Amino acid sequence: MKILIVDDDELMLKAISHSLGEEGYEVILAQDVSNALDILENQKIDLIVSDIMMPNISGLGLLSMLKEYYFDRIPVILISSLDQGGTVANSLGLSATYFLSKPLDVNELLTCVKNVFNKV
Repeated sequence: MKILIVDDDELMLKAISHSLGEEGYEVILAQDVSNALDILENQKIDLIVSDIMMPNISGLGLLSMLKEYYFDRIPVILISSLDQGGTVANSLGLSATYFLSKPLDVNELLTCVKNVFNKV
């Protein structure tokens, strides 16, 4: 299974990539939404893990684009240090599969990823 991780924080990208890679997932990294969209145009992605707070286009913006265009079939796990109820509601309203708060619990992320792929 191929997972696209979108985050402008290089340390977070490496940490998530390492954890998912150890579980046998193929991981592709994008440091912003524009890069992520280029990747989505050219590769089959099975899951997206994206931060919400990023420059230019946010993770919610990415989710909105995915819903509007043909990528809406790809499950999305959003992560954020924002724990406001409105952010969670917006992400789930835009069809996010899961919303996880930072600091990220790697075991919780792995459980969510496994749950996504068990549904497929």
